[in-house]
Amino acid sequence: MFENKEYVYMVYQEKSFSKAAQKMFVTQPCLSAMVKKVEKKLGTPIFNRNAKPIQLTECGEKYIEYITQVMKLEQQFENYLCDIRGLKNGTISIGANNVCSSFVLPEIMKRFSEQYPKIQIQLHEGNIEYLEEQLQQGALDMILDNYPVDAHMYEIYPVCEEEVLIAVPEGLNKSLDSRCRRKGLSQEDIIQGKHLDGHNKDVSFSDFSTCPFIILRKGNDTRSRFEQLCQEANENPEILLEVDQLSTAYNIVCSGTGVTLVSDTLVKKMPVTNNVTYYRVKSDTLKRQLFFHFPRNRYVSLAMRKFMEEARGFYAPVFFL
Repeated sequence: MFENKEYVYMVYQEKSFSKAAQKMFVTQPCLSAMVKKVEKKLGTPIFNRNAKPIQLTECGEKYIEYITQVMKLEQQFENYLCDIRGLKNGTISIGANNVCSSFVLPEIMKRFSEQYPKIQIQLHEGNIEYLEEQLQQGALDMILDNYPVDAHMYEIYPVCEEEVLIAVPEGLNKSLDSRCRRKGLSQEDIIQGKHLDGHNKDVSFSDFSTCPFIILRKGNDTRSRFEQLCQEANENPEILLEVDQLSTAYNIVCSGTGVTLVSDTLVKKMPVTNNVTYYRVKSDTLKRQLFFHFPRNRYVSLAMRKFMEEARGFYAPVFFL
């Protein structure tokens, strides 16, 4: 009854047969035939094909509910087999935001794969809402992110601490008060960690009250921290543009438009530029940790533990749980 469930699940995720077929690397007629084969076994449709985008029928909703549970059990059993085989084969599915997947995980994945070449790593990129849904459905083993989660629901494995800075392009930097400008930091300063040396470089968020900001859309941790800063300082700066990715906001600032909040993790990984100055705002709101998390009832495989240990060993560990 659950044969070809992965094809049905992909159609459910993509809300489209054509998009699902592309993701599964099969033709659309082939995918449709597989789904119809499942529907024939069930004796009732899974999808309402007349709706746009396509929707699940009542039976389809129940079918997805059950195959989600089956997929979770399959993944947990695969992890168990991987453990008893001594990491000779297996898979880890990791979810991450754009910055983590582009700048944090690649080196860790490389080092891990050198030690455990038979373990396949699947990397899924997306916003936190999408990743959490995938984690709950069993499609992911764990997520690397900085968005606060409920410690009662999740196991949390910290990797390192981040500082969120304000990035200001050269043109706008000249308009800042001279007292503030004296505390500006270069990208090389951030790479060397000079922004972490005491608090003599701290400035006030109010120093940027007249600057136009490039911010992330709601649902992102950096956006939440921007809003907290505004409340703390009782400021309401101009919002010039809202974007989806931190790297996009940063690149816009590097082009000379607006200012933005940016993590020191991203600044250290981006190509060197001399036309942006960075400021450390005096606020605990801009300190956050980067961590893996997964449901407390989830089986934690040896491969997962080894990967998390590799990440913690690569980045300066900060233990504060």
